[in-house]
Amino acid sequence: MAAYRKYTDQEILLLAREDREKAFDIAFNQYWPVLYHHAFKKVQSKDLAKDIVQDVFIKMWDNISKLAEQDSLLPYLYTVLRNNTLKQFEKDNVRLKYAMNRVTYQDDFEVTSHHLLISKELQAIIDDEMSRMPARMKEIYELKKEQNFSIKQIAEQLGLSEQTVKNQLHTASNRLKERIKVYDPGLISVALMVSGLYGYVN
Repeated sequence: MAAYRKYTDQEILLLAREDREKAFDIAFNQYWPVLYHHAFKKVQSKDLAKDIVQDVFIKMWDNISKLAEQDSLLPYLYTVLRNNTLKQFEKDNVRLKYAMNRVTYQDDFEVTSHHLLISKELQAIIDDEMSRMPARMKEIYELKKEQNFSIKQIAEQLGLSEQTVKNQLHTASNRLKERIKVYDPGLISVALMVSGLYGYVN
């Protein structure tokens, strides 16, 4: 069998009974792109998507002997991918709770020094990025975050089109996203939620 052609699940799993490493390599090269694409659509982070897919193939390798007795592989990989993605969302939700404690309820909750450090650093990054915004973008952001104005209300208040307001919020959210990537890609969604910009990323 030529290495460049596409293999069926049955062929890969049949090969796994004789040569696990070769079967794994074929599955990895054939299914990595599609699994990565699905993971990235969910988490919106290249590094995070890579980590999730790597874990999928680690689990495949750990269970390859059992899988070799089956007749389908891709559905199994999708199931592991979904579970890994859900676990990541659960981690993000835990981080979000700690970050929100820092932003709105810090005096009412006790948190560990580790999580407090994360939330403080996260808020500092958000504050710094907001201070660097152009004047108009910052004005739009403050109306959205501090006064909870709708897109329409901001547009009317500033005499702008609603599309201009949306564009400015998109730009603001993408700026913040790039800053958080450097700090911790796993906190991107948390930072956007805390900043009030979640849902505006392109």
